[in-house]
Amino acid sequence: MSDESILILANGEWGDASRLPALTARAGCVIAADGGWAKAIAAGIRVDCVVGDFDSLSTDEHAALFASGTERLAHPTEKDATDLELAIDHALSLSPTRLTVFGAVGGRIDHTLANVSLLERAIDRGVEVELIAGDETIWCVRGAFSLPVGRPGDRVSLLPLTDCALVCTAGLRYPLEDEPLHRTSARGVSNVIESTPVRIVVSSGALLVVHGPAEAKSR
Repeated sequence: MSDESILILANGEWGDASRLPALTARAGCVIAADGGWAKAIAAGIRVDCVVGDFDSLSTDEHAALFASGTERLAHPTEKDATDLELAIDHALSLSPTRLTVFGAVGGRIDHTLANVSLLERAIDRGVEVELIAGDETIWCVRGAFSLPVGRPGDRVSLLPLTDCALVCTAGLRYPLEDEPLHRTSARGVSNVIESTPVRIVVSSGALLVVHGPAEAKSR
C-alpha cells in the first residue's frame, strides 16, 4: 500500500485547527496517535487507523473507538516508544511521499522536543515531512529544499538537528553561502523572507526549517 500523503494527528495541543480541513483533504490516509483519535472525532475528522496503547482515552471514548470499527494497532502501556513514534513508524511502512504531523507540540516540553526530533525518522527514509503547530510549520531538511509557503516579511528560522549543518540560502534577508550553523548557537533564528521562492540547500547535516507568518513575528 502506498499513500502519497499521510496525516498523523497527535495528542498534543491542537489550538486553532483551521488548517485541518485542507490537511485532511489532501491526505490519502489519516492516522491518529492514541488520544488524537478523540480530538479528531470531536472535530469531525475521519480517521483511518489509531495507533497506541489507548491510555489517553476515557472509558466512553475507548468504547466508542471499538464500536466505530476503525483499524486499531494496539501496543502495551509499558513500551520503549511513544505513541507518536509508533504512529510515524506505521505511516512510514505505508511508503508515503509526504508525512504531515499535527498536534504534536505544547504541554510537556520533553514530549515537544522528542516529537520534533522524530521528524528526522522520515527524512532518513527519503520522505518529505512537516509538523504543523498553529500558524507555524516545521520541516526537517537534508539536501535541497524550496519553502512551499511564505510571503516577504514572514519569519524563517533555521535550526540544526545535527551538531553542525552546512547551509546555503536564497530569498532570505540574511543569506548563508555554504556556511555552518551549529546546534549550540542561535544564529539561524528569526531570519526574514525578502523574496520568493525561498531556497535552502543543506549540503551536510540536518536542519529544521520553521516558518511563521509576519503577523506572528513578535510572539
